[in-house]
Amino acid sequence: MDSKRVATLLAVAALAACGGSDMSSSSSPTPTTPTTPTTTTSGFFITIANLTFTPLNIRVPPGGTVTVVNNDSMPHSVTSQARVNTFVPGVVAGVQFDTGIFSGGQKTFTIPATAVNGTVIPFFCRNHAGAMATPNGTVTVDASATPAAAPTGQPTTPSTPPSMPTY
Repeated sequence: MDSKRVATLLAVAALAACGGSDMSSSSSPTPTTPTTPTTTTSGFFITIANLTFTPLNIRVPPGGTVTVVNNDSMPHSVTSQARVNTFVPGVVAGVQFDTGIFSGGQKTFTIPATAVNGTVIPFFCRNHAGAMATPNGTVTVDASATPAAAPTGQPTTPSTPPSMPTY
């Protein structure tokens, strides 16, 4: 075999090994559009900021999930109570919820699908009880409730100082 032919075969082999394309195709590549990660843009939200619940009364359909956003730098919860100002976890008409105490970020709870329309469930923060600026809020079960826009702003997380090495 002459050296020209060997060089040509090596060049073809190198192109094939590098993932060369089929030159007989006349179609151009389809451009791809970058996708943005999906975020919740609407739903049922309770925000905690400056020791205040917002809104103080939220309407949620049976089976609806509530997202609690803690924008304070201290731990809070959203916990159902049987009666306003008792500051003891409780049940109303079979509905009970508790996010647990959490610092910054988000937690969710779901109203049972069997919850009776019109049921009003008071809630409080287990960590602060009556010390909150708004110590109580309510969830009203409302079959006609519609999702609201997600709250603006990012939840704050408590900062922890870096640990220092010991020598």
